[in-house]
Amino acid sequence: MSSRLIINFLRFIGLLLLQVLVIDNIRLGYYIHPHIYVLYILLLPFNIPNWRLLFAGFFMGLAVDLFNGTPGLNAAATVFMAFIRPLVINGMTRRKDINENDEPSLNNMGVSRFLVYSFLLLVVHNLVLFMLEAFSFKLIGVVLLETLLSVFSSLMLIFIILLLFKKTKKKSL
Repeated sequence: MSSRLIINFLRFIGLLLLQVLVIDNIRLGYYIHPHIYVLYILLLPFNIPNWRLLFAGFFMGLAVDLFNGTPGLNAAATVFMAFIRPLVINGMTRRKDINENDEPSLNNMGVSRFLVYSFLLLVVHNLVLFMLEAFSFKLIGVVLLETLLSVFSSLMLIFIILLLFKKTKKKSL
């Protein structure tokens, strides 16, 4: 097994458990619902085939749905986010600026580009999730408020997680 596969598997399990056992049990108010499990999709390599990206989104969303008792809401939102991800990457980067074997990260994209990339995909994810949850355009104001507050809280937690697990370059003597 390749080291990348092991890392992605551990990332999947770690983010899933962190989301369902810790983050989902912290009440930050009625409108704030941080979603850090989407970091798994955000950090998948640039060159991952689209079908694998969609399957990864489906299984991560389905796993969160199974723990939360939300039949397919997270799966649908995460698959849509995974579907949009290549478009966002292509719109934000030039092919010569990235190594296809790398993964999106603070180091590879730079802090500002990674934050914009994460922000756009989190907006898509949360908007789809909360629209499916409300299932009505009458609640569009509540959906937009929930989306905005949840995106910023998610982005803040994701940034903290990335800083905690940031790879440091070893200095040669």
